[in-house]
Amino acid sequence: MVFSTLTFLTLFLPAVLGGCWILGAVLTWRARRTGRPMNWTPVNALLLLFSLVFYFWGEGLGVGWLLLSIAVNDVLARAIAAATSARRRKGLLAIDLVANLCFLGWFKYAGFLAGSVNALLALGVPVPHVLLPLGISFYTFQAMSYCVDVYRREIVPTHNPIDFACYVAMFPQLVAGPIVRYVDVAAQLVSRTITLEQVASGFRRFLVGLAKKVLIANTVASMADAVWALAEQGRGIPAGLTALGVLCYALQIYYDFSGYSDMAIGLGRMLGFRFPENFLHPYCSASVREFWRRWHISLSSWFRDYLYIPLGGNRKGKVRTGVNGLAVFALCGLWHGASIMFLLWGLWHGLFLMLERVLPRRPKDAPPRPAAVRAVCRLGGHVYTVAVFLAGWVLFRSETWLGFRTIWLSLFGALEPAPEARALWLDCHRMLQTAVLVGIVLAYPVVPALRRLALRTLGPTLLTLGEWIIATALAVFSILFLTGNSYNPFLYFRF
Repeated sequence: MVFSTLTFLTLFLPAVLGGCWILGAVLTWRARRTGRPMNWTPVNALLLLFSLVFYFWGEGLGVGWLLLSIAVNDVLARAIAAATSARRRKGLLAIDLVANLCFLGWFKYAGFLAGSVNALLALGVPVPHVLLPLGISFYTFQAMSYCVDVYRREIVPTHNPIDFACYVAMFPQLVAGPIVRYVDVAAQLVSRTITLEQVASGFRRFLVGLAKKVLIANTVASMADAVWALAEQGRGIPAGLTALGVLCYALQIYYDFSGYSDMAIGLGRMLGFRFPENFLHPYCSASVREFWRRWHISLSSWFRDYLYIPLGGNRKGKVRTGVNGLAVFALCGLWHGASIMFLLWGLWHGLFLMLERVLPRRPKDAPPRPAAVRAVCRLGGHVYTVAVFLAGWVLFRSETWLGFRTIWLSLFGALEPAPEARALWLDCHRMLQTAVLVGIVLAYPVVPALRRLALRTLGPTLLTLGEWIIATALAVFSILFLTGNSYNPFLYFRF
Protein backbone atom coordinates (compact mmCIF):
# COMPACT_ATOMS: atom_id res chain seq x y z
CA MET A 1 0.00 0.00 0.00
CA VAL A 2 1.37 3.40 -0.99
CA PHE A 3 0.69 6.56 1.02
CA SER A 4 -0.25 8.48 -2.11
CA THR A 5 -3.26 6.32 -2.99
CA LEU A 6 -6.94 6.96 -2.42
CA THR A 7 -7.23 3.61 -0.60
CA PHE A 8 -4.69 4.69 1.99
CA LEU A 9 -6.02 8.23 2.31
CA THR A 10 -9.73 7.42 2.53
CA LEU A 11 -9.79 4.00 4.23
CA PHE A 12 -6.61 2.91 5.98
CA LEU A 13 -5.45 6.25 7.43
CA PRO A 14 -8.81 7.20 9.02
CA ALA A 15 -9.11 3.69 10.45
CA VAL A 16 -5.67 3.62 12.07
CA LEU A 17 -5.85 7.18 13.40
CA GLY A 18 -9.41 6.78 14.67
CA GLY A 19 -8.69 3.41 16.25
CA CYS A 20 -5.50 4.50 18.02
CA TRP A 21 -6.94 7.82 19.18
CA ILE A 22 -10.16 6.31 20.53
CA LEU A 23 -8.35 3.48 22.32
CA GLY A 24 -5.81 5.95 23.71
CA ALA A 25 -8.59 8.23 24.97
CA VAL A 26 -10.38 5.32 26.69
CA LEU A 27 -7.17 4.13 28.37
CA THR A 28 -6.31 7.67 29.44
CA TRP A 29 -9.75 8.07 31.02
CA ARG A 30 -9.35 4.75 32.83
CA ALA A 31 -5.87 5.70 34.07
CA ARG A 32 -7.12 9.00 35.46
CA ARG A 33 -10.06 7.30 37.11
CA THR A 34 -7.94 4.64 38.81
CA GLY A 35 -4.93 6.88 39.47
CA ARG A 36 -2.59 4.43 37.76
CA PRO A 37 -0.06 5.24 35.03
CA MET A 38 -1.27 5.03 31.46
CA ASN A 39 -0.50 1.66 29.82
CA TRP A 40 0.32 2.18 26.14
CA THR A 41 0.74 -1.52 25.32
CA PRO A 42 -2.83 -1.98 23.97
CA VAL A 43 -2.38 1.05 21.69
CA ASN A 44 0.98 -0.27 20.52
CA ALA A 45 -0.62 -3.65 19.87
CA LEU A 46 -3.34 -2.03 17.77
CA LEU A 47 -0.76 0.03 15.88
CA LEU A 48 1.26 -3.15 15.30
CA LEU A 49 -1.83 -4.91 13.96
CA PHE A 50 -2.55 -2.07 11.54
CA SER A 51 1.12 -2.06 10.49
CA LEU A 52 1.04 -5.77 9.70
CA VAL A 53 -2.15 -5.26 7.68
CA PHE A 54 -0.42 -2.41 5.84
CA TYR A 55 2.57 -4.63 5.05
CA PHE A 56 0.41 -7.64 4.13
CA TRP A 57 -1.54 -5.46 1.69
CA GLY A 58 1.60 -4.91 -0.38
CA GLU A 59 3.61 -8.02 0.41
CA GLY A 60 1.15 -10.81 1.13
CA LEU A 61 2.68 -13.77 2.95
CA GLY A 62 6.04 -11.99 2.88
CA VAL A 63 4.92 -10.50 6.19
CA GLY A 64 6.17 -13.77 7.67
CA TRP A 65 9.77 -12.76 6.96
CA LEU A 66 9.21 -9.50 8.81
CA LEU A 67 7.81 -11.35 11.82
CA LEU A 68 10.73 -13.80 11.74
CA SER A 69 13.22 -10.92 11.71
CA ILE A 70 11.45 -9.33 14.67
CA ALA A 71 11.42 -12.56 16.68
CA VAL A 72 15.08 -13.46 16.05
CA ASN A 73 16.40 -9.99 16.88
CA ASP A 74 14.23 -9.69 19.98
CA VAL A 75 15.49 -13.01 21.38
CA LEU A 76 19.13 -12.28 20.58
CA ALA A 77 18.98 -8.75 22.01
CA ARG A 78 17.66 -10.13 25.30
CA ALA A 79 20.39 -12.79 25.30
CA ILE A 80 23.09 -10.17 24.65
CA ALA A 81 21.82 -8.02 27.53
CA ALA A 82 21.70 -11.02 29.90
CA ALA A 83 25.17 -12.35 29.00
CA THR A 84 27.65 -11.96 31.85
CA SER A 85 30.92 -12.37 29.95
CA ALA A 86 32.28 -10.13 27.21
CA ARG A 87 33.14 -13.14 25.09
CA ARG A 88 29.58 -14.46 25.20
CA ARG A 89 28.16 -11.02 24.39
CA LYS A 90 30.47 -10.71 21.37
CA GLY A 91 29.53 -14.20 20.21
CA LEU A 92 25.82 -13.49 20.46
CA LEU A 93 26.25 -10.17 18.64
CA ALA A 94 28.19 -11.97 15.90
CA ILE A 95 25.35 -14.48 15.55
CA ASP A 96 22.84 -11.65 15.27
CA LEU A 97 24.86 -9.76 12.66
CA VAL A 98 25.51 -12.88 10.60
CA ALA A 99 21.84 -13.87 10.77
CA ASN A 100 20.69 -10.41 9.64
CA LEU A 101 23.28 -10.13 6.88
CA CYS A 102 22.52 -13.61 5.58
CA PHE A 103 18.81 -12.81 5.67
CA LEU A 104 19.36 -9.58 3.75
CA GLY A 105 21.97 -11.16 1.49
CA TRP A 106 19.80 -14.05 0.39
CA PHE A 107 16.88 -11.90 -0.68
CA LYS A 108 18.84 -9.00 -2.09
CA TYR A 109 22.19 -10.28 -3.34
CA ALA A 110 22.00 -14.04 -3.98
CA GLY A 111 21.12 -13.64 -7.65
CA PHE A 112 23.68 -10.84 -8.14
CA LEU A 113 26.50 -12.87 -6.56
CA ALA A 114 25.66 -16.03 -8.51
CA GLY A 115 25.49 -14.09 -11.77
CA SER A 116 28.79 -12.35 -11.03
CA VAL A 117 30.53 -15.65 -10.25
CA ASN A 118 29.23 -17.14 -13.49
CA ALA A 119 30.37 -14.11 -15.48
CA LEU A 120 33.86 -14.09 -13.96
CA LEU A 121 34.58 -17.81 -13.56
CA ALA A 122 32.06 -19.48 -15.88
CA LEU A 123 31.11 -21.99 -13.18
CA GLY A 124 27.46 -22.39 -14.11
CA VAL A 125 26.19 -21.66 -10.59
CA PRO A 126 22.35 -21.70 -10.55
CA VAL A 127 21.03 -18.16 -10.29
CA PRO A 128 18.19 -17.97 -7.75
CA HIS A 129 15.28 -15.68 -8.55
CA VAL A 130 14.15 -14.43 -5.17
CA LEU A 131 11.31 -11.95 -4.68
CA LEU A 132 12.64 -9.01 -2.66
CA PRO A 133 10.40 -8.24 0.35
CA LEU A 134 9.32 -4.61 0.65
CA GLY A 135 11.42 -2.50 3.00
CA ILE A 136 13.78 -5.34 3.95
CA SER A 137 16.82 -3.03 3.90
CA PHE A 138 15.14 -0.57 6.25
CA TYR A 139 13.72 -2.90 8.87
CA THR A 140 16.84 -5.10 8.87
CA PHE A 141 19.05 -2.09 9.56
CA GLN A 142 16.73 -0.97 12.36
CA ALA A 143 16.83 -4.40 13.99
CA MET A 144 20.64 -4.59 13.66
CA SER A 145 21.13 -1.15 15.22
CA TYR A 146 18.92 -2.23 18.14
CA CYS A 147 21.08 -5.27 18.89
CA VAL A 148 24.35 -3.34 18.46
CA ASP A 149 23.15 -0.62 20.83
CA VAL A 150 22.17 -3.27 23.37
CA TYR A 151 25.65 -4.78 23.04
CA ARG A 152 27.25 -1.35 23.58
CA ARG A 153 25.09 -0.88 26.69
CA GLU A 154 23.63 2.28 25.14
CA ILE A 155 20.08 1.01 25.56
CA VAL A 156 18.29 -1.58 27.67
CA PRO A 157 16.20 -4.03 25.61
CA THR A 158 12.50 -3.82 26.18
CA HIS A 159 10.89 -6.71 28.04
CA ASN A 160 7.67 -6.13 26.13
CA PRO A 161 7.81 -7.92 22.75
CA ILE A 162 4.88 -5.84 21.49
CA ASP A 163 6.88 -2.63 21.96
CA PHE A 164 9.84 -4.01 20.02
CA ALA A 165 7.63 -5.38 17.24
CA CYS A 166 5.83 -2.03 17.04
CA TYR A 167 9.19 -0.23 16.79
CA VAL A 168 10.36 -2.37 13.87
CA ALA A 169 7.06 -2.76 12.01
CA MET A 170 5.52 0.68 12.54
CA PHE A 171 3.94 1.37 9.16
CA PRO A 172 4.90 5.06 8.61
CA GLN A 173 8.61 4.25 8.32
CA LEU A 174 8.50 0.50 7.67
CA VAL A 175 9.10 0.25 3.93
CA ALA A 176 11.14 3.37 3.07
CA GLY A 177 12.41 4.92 6.27
CA PRO A 178 13.64 7.08 7.80
CA ILE A 179 15.75 4.50 9.64
CA VAL A 180 14.63 5.10 13.22
CA ARG A 181 16.85 4.00 16.09
CA TYR A 182 15.28 2.53 19.17
CA VAL A 183 16.81 5.18 21.42
CA ASP A 184 14.83 7.82 19.49
CA VAL A 185 11.44 6.26 20.27
CA ALA A 186 12.03 4.11 23.36
CA ALA A 187 10.47 6.60 25.76
CA GLN A 188 7.60 7.33 23.36
CA LEU A 189 6.66 3.66 23.12
CA VAL A 190 5.88 3.53 26.84
CA SER A 191 4.61 7.08 27.39
CA ARG A 192 3.61 9.71 24.85
CA THR A 193 1.29 12.65 24.55
CA ILE A 194 -0.91 13.33 21.54
CA THR A 195 -2.03 16.96 21.44
CA LEU A 196 -4.26 18.75 18.97
CA GLU A 197 -1.36 21.03 18.01
CA GLN A 198 0.89 18.02 17.39
CA VAL A 199 -1.75 16.29 15.25
CA ALA A 200 -2.33 19.47 13.24
CA SER A 201 1.41 19.89 12.68
CA GLY A 202 1.71 16.27 11.58
CA PHE A 203 -1.26 16.57 9.25
CA ARG A 204 0.22 19.65 7.55
CA ARG A 205 3.58 17.89 7.23
CA PHE A 206 1.87 14.87 5.68
CA LEU A 207 0.04 17.02 3.13
CA VAL A 208 3.26 18.79 2.15
CA GLY A 209 4.95 15.43 1.60
CA LEU A 210 1.97 14.17 -0.40
CA ALA A 211 2.12 17.25 -2.65
CA LYS A 212 5.87 16.86 -3.17
CA LYS A 213 5.32 13.28 -4.22
CA VAL A 214 2.19 13.69 -6.35
CA LEU A 215 2.56 17.15 -7.87
CA ILE A 216 6.31 17.26 -8.50
CA ALA A 217 7.87 13.78 -8.40
CA ASN A 218 5.13 12.05 -10.40
CA THR A 219 4.99 14.86 -12.97
CA VAL A 220 8.71 14.94 -13.77
CA ALA A 221 9.00 11.13 -13.63
CA SER A 222 7.39 10.67 -17.05
CA MET A 223 10.18 12.58 -18.83
CA ALA A 224 12.95 10.86 -16.87
CA ASP A 225 11.49 7.42 -17.61
CA ALA A 226 11.03 8.20 -21.31
CA VAL A 227 14.64 9.39 -21.70
CA TRP A 228 16.11 6.37 -19.94
CA ALA A 229 13.83 3.95 -21.79
CA LEU A 230 15.47 5.08 -25.03
CA ALA A 231 18.95 5.15 -23.49
CA GLU A 232 18.69 1.54 -22.33
CA GLN A 233 18.04 0.60 -25.96
CA GLY A 234 21.12 2.53 -27.12
CA ARG A 235 18.99 5.08 -28.99
CA GLY A 236 20.51 8.54 -29.36
CA ILE A 237 18.72 11.47 -27.68
CA PRO A 238 19.04 15.23 -28.32
CA ALA A 239 21.50 16.82 -25.88
CA GLY A 240 18.98 19.28 -24.47
CA LEU A 241 16.39 16.56 -23.95
CA THR A 242 18.98 14.33 -22.27
CA ALA A 243 19.93 17.13 -19.87
CA LEU A 244 16.24 17.66 -19.12
CA GLY A 245 15.82 13.94 -18.43
CA VAL A 246 18.75 13.93 -15.99
CA LEU A 247 17.38 17.01 -14.24
CA CYS A 248 13.91 15.45 -14.06
CA TYR A 249 15.31 12.31 -12.47
CA ALA A 250 17.26 14.34 -9.91
CA LEU A 251 14.05 16.13 -8.99
CA GLN A 252 12.02 12.93 -9.05
CA ILE A 253 14.21 11.00 -6.64
CA TYR A 254 14.52 13.95 -4.26
CA TYR A 255 10.83 14.83 -4.09
CA ASP A 256 9.79 11.17 -4.17
CA PHE A 257 11.95 10.19 -1.20
CA SER A 258 11.81 13.44 0.79
CA GLY A 259 8.05 13.51 0.21
CA TYR A 260 7.76 9.99 1.64
CA SER A 261 9.90 11.01 4.61
CA ASP A 262 7.70 14.06 5.21
CA MET A 263 4.61 11.87 5.16
CA ALA A 264 6.23 9.35 7.53
CA ILE A 265 7.28 12.12 9.94
CA GLY A 266 3.80 13.65 9.77
CA LEU A 267 2.10 10.31 10.42
CA GLY A 268 4.43 9.71 13.35
CA ARG A 269 3.45 13.03 14.90
CA MET A 270 -0.24 12.23 14.53
CA LEU A 271 0.41 8.98 16.43
CA GLY A 272 2.53 10.62 19.13
CA PHE A 273 6.03 9.83 17.78
CA ARG A 274 8.88 12.13 16.81
CA PHE A 275 10.88 10.65 13.93
CA PRO A 276 14.24 12.21 12.95
CA GLU A 277 14.53 14.49 9.94
CA ASN A 278 15.83 12.75 6.83
CA PHE A 279 16.43 15.60 4.35
CA LEU A 280 17.68 19.16 4.88
CA HIS A 281 17.74 20.72 1.39
CA PRO A 282 20.67 18.61 0.15
CA TYR A 283 20.69 20.18 -3.31
CA CYS A 284 21.90 23.51 -1.89
CA SER A 285 25.15 21.92 -0.60
CA ALA A 286 28.57 23.37 -1.40
CA SER A 287 30.51 20.12 -0.98
CA VAL A 288 29.88 16.39 -1.25
CA ARG A 289 30.46 16.07 2.51
CA GLU A 290 27.74 18.63 3.12
CA PHE A 291 25.47 16.83 0.64
CA TRP A 292 25.68 13.65 2.70
CA ARG A 293 24.98 15.54 5.90
CA ARG A 294 21.72 16.66 4.29
CA TRP A 295 20.70 13.68 2.09
CA HIS A 296 19.06 10.57 3.60
CA ILE A 297 20.45 11.56 6.98
CA SER A 298 19.25 8.44 8.77
CA LEU A 299 21.13 6.17 6.36
CA SER A 300 24.37 8.16 6.23
CA SER A 301 24.44 8.46 10.04
CA TRP A 302 23.74 4.70 10.32
CA PHE A 303 26.74 3.87 8.16
CA ARG A 304 28.86 6.41 10.06
CA ASP A 305 28.02 5.05 13.53
CA TYR A 306 27.84 1.34 12.78
CA LEU A 307 30.47 0.90 10.06
CA TYR A 308 32.72 3.91 9.42
CA ILE A 309 33.64 4.61 13.05
CA PRO A 310 34.13 0.91 13.97
CA LEU A 311 36.47 0.59 10.96
CA GLY A 312 38.60 3.36 12.42
CA GLY A 313 36.94 6.41 10.94
CA ASN A 314 39.45 9.19 10.39
CA ARG A 315 41.62 8.27 13.38
CA LYS A 316 44.25 6.18 11.56
CA GLY A 317 45.76 8.46 8.96
CA LYS A 318 44.63 9.83 5.61
CA VAL A 319 45.18 6.61 3.67
CA ARG A 320 43.14 4.50 6.08
CA THR A 321 40.49 7.22 6.23
CA GLY A 322 40.20 7.17 2.44
CA VAL A 323 39.94 3.37 2.35
CA ASN A 324 37.29 3.41 5.09
CA GLY A 325 35.29 6.03 3.22
CA LEU A 326 35.43 4.14 -0.06
CA ALA A 327 34.44 0.88 1.65
CA VAL A 328 31.49 2.54 3.39
CA PHE A 329 30.19 4.16 0.22
CA ALA A 330 30.68 1.01 -1.81
CA LEU A 331 28.43 -0.76 0.70
CA CYS A 332 26.07 2.22 0.69
CA GLY A 333 25.74 1.82 -3.06
CA LEU A 334 25.11 -1.91 -2.78
CA TRP A 335 22.58 -1.28 0.01
CA HIS A 336 20.42 0.41 -2.62
CA GLY A 337 20.48 -2.65 -4.85
CA ALA A 338 22.46 -5.61 -6.17
CA SER A 339 23.86 -3.93 -9.25
CA ILE A 340 27.26 -2.86 -10.53
CA MET A 341 25.75 0.55 -11.30
CA PHE A 342 24.78 1.09 -7.66
CA LEU A 343 28.29 0.01 -6.63
CA LEU A 344 29.86 2.51 -9.02
CA TRP A 345 27.51 5.22 -7.76
CA GLY A 346 28.68 4.57 -4.20
CA LEU A 347 32.35 4.57 -5.23
CA TRP A 348 31.79 7.81 -7.20
CA HIS A 349 30.61 9.63 -4.07
CA GLY A 350 33.25 7.93 -1.93
CA LEU A 351 35.97 9.13 -4.28
CA PHE A 352 34.96 12.78 -4.00
CA LEU A 353 34.57 12.52 -0.24
CA MET A 354 38.09 11.12 -0.06
CA LEU A 355 39.44 13.93 -2.28
CA GLU A 356 37.76 16.56 -0.14
CA ARG A 357 39.48 15.11 2.92
CA VAL A 358 42.99 14.92 1.47
CA LEU A 359 43.03 18.26 -0.33
CA PRO A 360 44.48 21.14 1.74
CA ARG A 361 41.98 23.25 3.63
CA ARG A 362 42.00 26.82 4.77
CA PRO A 363 43.50 27.00 8.32
CA LYS A 364 40.94 27.56 11.06
CA ASP A 365 42.97 30.44 12.51
CA ALA A 366 43.20 32.26 9.17
CA PRO A 367 41.66 35.75 9.07
CA PRO A 368 38.05 35.83 7.85
CA ARG A 369 37.46 36.43 4.16
CA PRO A 370 35.35 39.31 2.86
CA ALA A 371 31.67 38.46 2.41
CA ALA A 372 31.92 38.73 -1.39
CA VAL A 373 34.80 36.23 -1.47
CA ARG A 374 32.90 33.81 0.77
CA ALA A 375 29.86 34.06 -1.49
CA VAL A 376 31.92 33.36 -4.61
CA CYS A 377 33.62 30.37 -2.95
CA ARG A 378 30.24 29.06 -1.79
CA LEU A 379 28.83 29.41 -5.29
CA GLY A 380 31.82 27.62 -6.81
CA GLY A 381 31.50 24.79 -4.30
CA HIS A 382 27.79 24.56 -5.03
CA VAL A 383 28.32 24.30 -8.79
CA TYR A 384 30.92 21.57 -8.24
CA THR A 385 28.60 19.64 -5.91
CA VAL A 386 25.66 19.87 -8.31
CA ALA A 387 27.87 18.48 -11.10
CA VAL A 388 28.97 15.58 -8.88
CA PHE A 389 25.53 14.49 -7.73
CA LEU A 390 23.93 14.92 -11.17
CA ALA A 391 26.64 12.73 -12.70
CA GLY A 392 26.08 10.29 -9.86
CA TRP A 393 22.35 10.14 -10.58
CA VAL A 394 23.13 9.05 -14.14
CA LEU A 395 24.93 6.04 -12.67
CA PHE A 396 22.19 5.46 -10.14
CA ARG A 397 19.33 5.54 -12.65
CA SER A 398 21.00 3.56 -15.44
CA GLU A 399 20.20 -0.14 -15.28
CA THR A 400 23.01 -1.14 -17.66
CA TRP A 401 26.33 0.19 -18.91
CA LEU A 402 24.67 0.74 -22.29
CA GLY A 403 22.13 3.10 -20.76
CA PHE A 404 24.83 5.00 -18.86
CA ARG A 405 27.03 5.30 -21.97
CA THR A 406 24.12 6.43 -24.14
CA ILE A 407 23.15 9.19 -21.70
CA TRP A 408 26.68 10.59 -21.61
CA LEU A 409 27.24 10.40 -25.36
CA SER A 410 23.87 12.05 -25.93
CA LEU A 411 24.67 14.82 -23.45
CA PHE A 412 27.67 15.79 -25.57
CA GLY A 413 25.88 15.33 -28.89
CA ALA A 414 28.00 12.33 -29.88
CA LEU A 415 25.02 10.22 -31.00
CA GLU A 416 22.54 10.84 -33.77
CA PRO A 417 19.15 11.35 -32.09
CA ALA A 418 16.56 8.72 -32.94
CA PRO A 419 13.29 9.98 -34.50
CA GLU A 420 11.25 8.85 -31.51
CA ALA A 421 13.67 10.72 -29.22
CA ARG A 422 13.00 14.01 -31.02
CA ALA A 423 9.30 13.42 -30.54
CA LEU A 424 9.78 13.55 -26.77
CA TRP A 425 9.92 17.33 -27.03
CA LEU A 426 6.14 17.14 -27.45
CA ASP A 427 5.93 15.90 -23.85
CA CYS A 428 7.45 19.10 -22.51
CA HIS A 429 4.02 20.48 -21.67
CA ARG A 430 3.27 23.37 -19.38
CA MET A 431 2.65 21.13 -16.38
CA LEU A 432 6.08 19.52 -16.72
CA GLN A 433 7.77 22.89 -17.14
CA THR A 434 6.02 24.21 -14.04
CA ALA A 435 6.95 21.15 -11.98
CA VAL A 436 10.61 21.46 -13.01
CA LEU A 437 10.74 25.17 -12.19
CA VAL A 438 8.95 24.78 -8.85
CA GLY A 439 11.08 21.74 -8.02
CA ILE A 440 14.31 23.65 -8.61
CA VAL A 441 13.20 26.64 -6.54
CA LEU A 442 11.90 24.60 -3.60
CA ALA A 443 15.06 22.46 -3.52
CA TYR A 444 16.69 25.49 -1.89
CA PRO A 445 15.65 26.71 1.60
CA VAL A 446 13.13 29.19 0.21
CA VAL A 447 10.16 28.00 2.25
CA PRO A 448 11.93 28.23 5.66
CA ALA A 449 13.08 31.76 4.77
CA LEU A 450 9.56 32.80 3.77
CA ARG A 451 8.16 31.23 6.92
CA ARG A 452 10.56 33.20 9.13
CA LEU A 453 9.66 36.39 7.27
CA ALA A 454 5.92 35.70 7.68
CA LEU A 455 6.38 34.94 11.37
CA ARG A 456 8.04 38.31 11.93
CA THR A 457 5.58 40.32 9.85
CA LEU A 458 2.26 38.51 10.34
CA GLY A 459 2.64 36.78 13.68
CA PRO A 460 2.07 33.13 14.63
CA THR A 461 -1.74 33.16 14.29
CA LEU A 462 -1.87 34.44 10.73
CA LEU A 463 1.10 32.25 9.82
CA THR A 464 -0.74 29.14 11.03
CA LEU A 465 -3.86 30.19 9.15
CA GLY A 466 -1.84 30.69 5.98
CA GLU A 467 -0.18 27.29 6.39
CA TRP A 468 -3.59 25.64 6.68
CA ILE A 469 -4.85 27.41 3.57
CA ILE A 470 -1.78 26.30 1.60
CA ALA A 471 -1.96 22.74 2.98
CA THR A 472 -5.65 22.49 2.06
CA ALA A 473 -4.97 23.70 -1.47
CA LEU A 474 -2.12 21.20 -1.82
CA ALA A 475 -4.42 18.41 -0.59
CA VAL A 476 -7.11 19.31 -3.12
CA PHE A 477 -4.67 19.44 -6.04
CA SER A 478 -2.98 16.20 -4.94
CA ILE A 479 -6.28 14.31 -4.76
CA LEU A 480 -7.29 15.68 -8.16
CA PHE A 481 -4.00 14.45 -9.61
CA LEU A 482 -4.41 11.04 -7.96
CA THR A 483 -7.89 10.55 -9.37
CA GLY A 484 -6.74 11.38 -12.89
CA ASN A 485 -3.32 9.72 -13.01
CA SER A 486 -2.52 6.03 -12.50
CA TYR A 487 1.28 6.48 -12.54
CA ASN A 488 2.20 6.62 -8.86
CA PRO A 489 5.34 4.66 -7.90
CA PHE A 490 7.64 5.06 -4.92
CA LEU A 491 11.26 4.70 -6.02
CA TYR A 492 12.66 3.63 -2.66
CA PHE A 493 10.19 0.76 -2.28
CA ARG A 494 12.57 -1.33 -4.41
CA PHE A 495 15.54 -0.69 -2.14
